[in-house]
Amino acid sequence: MFKTLKSLFGNSNEEAQAQSTSAFSAGLPNGMSQEDFEGLRLDGRVKIQLSELSAFPDTLFGWDSETFHHIAAVGHVDLGQGAHLVRFYLDNDTWLQANVENQRVIEYKLFDFYRVTHLSDGEFDALINADDKKSGQLGAQTITVEATDASGRECQYQRVWGDEASLWSPPVLLEEQVMTTESVMTRSVIHHAMLYERAIGGTERMEYVLLNAENDGEGGFMLVQNLGVDVTSVDIDAI
Repeated sequence: MFKTLKSLFGNSNEEAQAQSTSAFSAGLPNGMSQEDFEGLRLDGRVKIQLSELSAFPDTLFGWDSETFHHIAAVGHVDLGQGAHLVRFYLDNDTWLQANVENQRVIEYKLFDFYRVTHLSDGEFDALINADDKKSGQLGAQTITVEATDASGRECQYQRVWGDEASLWSPPVLLEEQVMTTESVMTRSVIHHAMLYERAIGGTERMEYVLLNAENDGEGGFMLVQNLGVDVTSVDIDAI
């Protein structure tokens, strides 16, 4: 009898431990857990310390370093050959991306949904399949981003991916599996993306724009200017 009870309690503990491990690795690549991501996890909270950015007025990107934010969703892009992108979506319309190679995070970037333009199905199709590739569009050699405040500032960014000499390079197709706190089921989001960068005046830091034509898998199409900066692991305080 006691052996049976011990067995039952043992199974319960093992199941609880497995469920706990599953919760902490939700949305992450197989074999990785929150410990591999500075404690970042679905339904957790994070504060990111970037107060030094305020010393450089050249930046368009802004950030409140004193606030903890809820991680409402986790996205995972399997790039193949042991490479992954893991995205932690926060409650203030920003997201923290971890670049993973061989189960090791090699860099973090923090992005803001800086400007979102909703598109019809036809507009989306024309954007990603147009024969006439215009200057400043997705895949162009350079793009210009206008500040969302009243300053009227414009900043130019240089394409990072593709042939440097080409006036246009095809966007990179990414398929992201997104898990939210509201559902254990993932949904697929298709991105046609291109990364751009510029040096921030007065510092060695870079500011990025991930220009992204997105099909959210639920009938929504949009063009998003994601404005971002590099983040180090010591900047991240996750609970």
